[in-house]
Amino acid sequence: MKIVKAKANKKNMRLFTGSKALKIIIFTLFVIYAVSMIYPFIWAFLSSLKSKLEYFKDSFGLPKEWLFSNYKKAFEVLSANDTNMFVMIFNSLWYCIGYTALSLFSSVMVAYAVAKYHFVGRNLIYKIAIVTMMIPIVGNLPATFLMFNKLNIYDSPLILISAVSGFGFEFMVLYSYFRNLSWSYAEAAFIDGAGHFTVFFRIMIPQALSAIAALALISFINHWNNYMHPIMFLPSFPTLSAGLYIYQKGQARSLDFPVLYAGILMSMIPVLTLFIVFQNTLMEMSIAGGLKE
Repeated sequence: MKIVKAKANKKNMRLFTGSKALKIIIFTLFVIYAVSMIYPFIWAFLSSLKSKLEYFKDSFGLPKEWLFSNYKKAFEVLSANDTNMFVMIFNSLWYCIGYTALSLFSSVMVAYAVAKYHFVGRNLIYKIAIVTMMIPIVGNLPATFLMFNKLNIYDSPLILISAVSGFGFEFMVLYSYFRNLSWSYAEAAFIDGAGHFTVFFRIMIPQALSAIAALALISFINHWNNYMHPIMFLPSFPTLSAGLYIYQKGQARSLDFPVLYAGILMSMIPVLTLFIVFQNTLMEMSIAGGLKE
């Protein structure tokens, strides 16, 4: 009996040791991954506090003199083209909020209809959504430019209406989510006399809030970082990303990288604030989810 117990104890020790080693390896990999994600921000912050000469001499070292004045200079540089930086931030906000709200509004309704109702052309809409995801954004620019000119909405906030037809990634995510949501509550509501809009807004939307919230955050960040669309279609309403791009191109041969990094870090503050404020809500909603079939 003692021999059997000794063998069992040795086996348990080996399993415990192997499990502990595996946990250490996994933890180490996660730490390396976390450092690789955080390091670019730390490097950009340290670089933004250097002089232009020091940056080229020692790009990866600590700054000898911490030049916080680079942030003031970045503000002045971005405000040099008759557009204040605060105006750029305001333009970025209404552009991102408008596009995010309108694209999600249309994507939610189309995804719900295609996922839960059977009608002629249902599969065609699904295939069109897949095709739109395969076409590069650059490939759509000439046709979009001509369309805005024909509609006389070029260089006008009215171009935001194009977000209603721009379903693709959002549609695919929401379509998959609605497909897996339980239909039992909706059937019970129909039996009690509820209409389609009541079922949609009071039963299905609350169950899909986790997906909608996640997509809203992703869409806002994507539009905040987008500089090509505002530069081409809203030249009179420069956004912060567009301003940074114009500054980078205009100073290509004598670009002051520390000032550029300072501007980039300042442009990230609204997005980081948004993520920090809503991260707990987003996690809670993702965990809660909805009833699945």
